[in-house]
Amino acid sequence: MTKLSRRKLLQRSAQLGLSALALSAAAGPIGLGAGFGARLCGCAGPVRAVPNRAYELTPPSPEPGRAWLGWYPSEPVAEVCERAVAALGGLPWLGHGDSVLIKVASNSPNEHPAVTLPEAVQAMARLLRAKGAGRVIVADQAGVEHVRRTATERKGSTREVMAQNGLQAAAQGAEAELVCFDDLGYEDFFRPAADFAHHWEDALWLPKVLQEVDHVVYMPRLGSHGVAGASLGAKIAVGFLRDDSRCHLHARGDTFFEQIAELSLFPALREKLRLTLTVARSALLKIGPDFGSTHDLGGVVAVGSARLFDHEALATALLCWLDAEDSSFFDVYRPYPEDADFWNHTLTVQVWGSEAEAGYRRLTPYPLGRRVALDRCLAHLGALERYRPSRIVVAQDGDGVPQDLRAYLRAQPDGLFAL
Repeated sequence: MTKLSRRKLLQRSAQLGLSALALSAAAGPIGLGAGFGARLCGCAGPVRAVPNRAYELTPPSPEPGRAWLGWYPSEPVAEVCERAVAALGGLPWLGHGDSVLIKVASNSPNEHPAVTLPEAVQAMARLLRAKGAGRVIVADQAGVEHVRRTATERKGSTREVMAQNGLQAAAQGAEAELVCFDDLGYEDFFRPAADFAHHWEDALWLPKVLQEVDHVVYMPRLGSHGVAGASLGAKIAVGFLRDDSRCHLHARGDTFFEQIAELSLFPALREKLRLTLTVARSALLKIGPDFGSTHDLGGVVAVGSARLFDHEALATALLCWLDAEDSSFFDVYRPYPEDADFWNHTLTVQVWGSEAEAGYRRLTPYPLGRRVALDRCLAHLGALERYRPSRIVVAQDGDGVPQDLRAYLRAQPDGLFAL
């Protein structure tokens, strides 16, 4: 437990006290707002700044990474999605009549940027159909703060959550099928095979609908996360998890970030994931996943890549730049990184009870937006993929990319981005 000086303790207490009303009002019955007023002077946890040795020892990749950044003051979202897909090589993987699952982020009933931009989901579903797709599915399960489906009971409904945040209407508008995993039976999940060493033990269960589709497209939001640091492409896979798998993820906090990175590498997902595309009108900063500072992007911003690693690297840098540029009431208290373990532990106990608490392992966060080797999620993803690009070439489109952002990307550690 980190010791705080008297001045630091008073400062943190004031920050927590000022934030209590906003957090309690904005959060649901479970989550960052729950019991917040009682914690006016908790102890900050350690932050890990140790590089991932497996990633550092991975041979440099012979080819550069590739990502795409679009920034448009006025273009329609549908046109942005078309430009993104074209810039990323089109859809050569899509055969006539193929089925595609669009994985969205629908964590809460709150509107974008707390969830994936509904306009973008509708545009992507329509584009896939126009290019020959047969069955197009929009899918997710909301966060445990809002929806639970266990072996014996159910609380809340993702379908109702999506009716409030606009994603249900987006799917219906594109004549896409809406699949909410909590609508499935508890046995409508399978234990995926693995071809790599992982931290999931026998606790990973994914929805069987993944076995029925030909392709998967990730469409994340652009947001901060009080426990995970960022809610981007890798984090979106958590929505696939059955309730017991979600418990394992949070209760085994010591490998929380590594587990998230591993999700998309199980062959059941890895062999079907074709594209990760974030399209946003605003970003959720400072806190997350359900509330925080809503930062208007002044148009439409898109980040995309055929490789999840490249998307995550660019989206993380963009999120950190936006966070530094943003100023709001939520600056008075940021849970990540110092308080990430407190909130993860609180969530685990409140949702899964004493049994989960008995086996709880401390979560140690990392500093977001530094070298890739320090990013516990991204570096683990790269190490498992045996992928360590010396450069990620960023293709730019639109006339709105700020000069300050370009300078920020060029100045990233290890010269990672080439614009």
